[in-house]
Amino acid sequence: MTLKEFVRRYITVHKCGGCGEILEYKYSEGAFCPECRLEWNAALTVGCGKCFKPAVECTCMPKPLSKSGALCLRKLYFYESECASEAQMRIIFKLKRQKIRRMIDFVSGELYPFVYDELCALGFGEQRERFVVSACPRGRTSQNLYGFDQSELVAKSLCARLGVDYVPMFRQRIGGKEQKNLDRNERMKNAKAHIQLRKGIDLKGKYLILYDDMVTTGASMSSCVRLAMKSGAIGVVCCSLACTKNL
Repeated sequence: MTLKEFVRRYITVHKCGGCGEILEYKYSEGAFCPECRLEWNAALTVGCGKCFKPAVECTCMPKPLSKSGALCLRKLYFYESECASEAQMRIIFKLKRQKIRRMIDFVSGELYPFVYDELCALGFGEQRERFVVSACPRGRTSQNLYGFDQSELVAKSLCARLGVDYVPMFRQRIGGKEQKNLDRNERMKNAKAHIQLRKGIDLKGKYLILYDDMVTTGASMSSCVRLAMKSGAIGVVCCSLACTKNL
């Protein structure tokens, strides 16, 4: 046994992203203990409020996102406030507050097959160089508080799986409010006013894969899609960890 293996097996402590319990060694590289993994799997089967399909099959989008010109929104599960204590919700809180590599890689790994299917329909296999990945920017307050952007980290992990480049396209202007504290109309106004394209971005002839961890009204993501299209993108494939059930 190498020193690295010894440290990983007997010294490093890995906790479940759902219940927070210490994981047995055989589960230590995953995100969940067996019980919480069952909760996660069950969440993936919950149907959409419109098409009744599970989230991973649902093609519905919030109206603002659809109007912005997004090609699709692929998501893993539907957010329901009454399920806030369940494993699928607790992993969001983990991602926002702690930079845990195996959690980040777990989310990108779960999204990968669904995003890959969409990209193949756009010619990804033959023209991979025409695809780039970016993420909706985290609010300045949260980024300053926790010291990182969780959506950017997941997006970069997805890049590694797809074999494409990550482009830091968007930024939050100073003065923007936290979206979670606003109602639907306020979110749309705030996103339009405070999310902007970074200098020197040119997506002419390229497809963008855009990630955000949570889509509620679609305000932030739709603003990013519009900016990407203005910068020359052919199309934008959106993806998220979770989305509100009633789009």
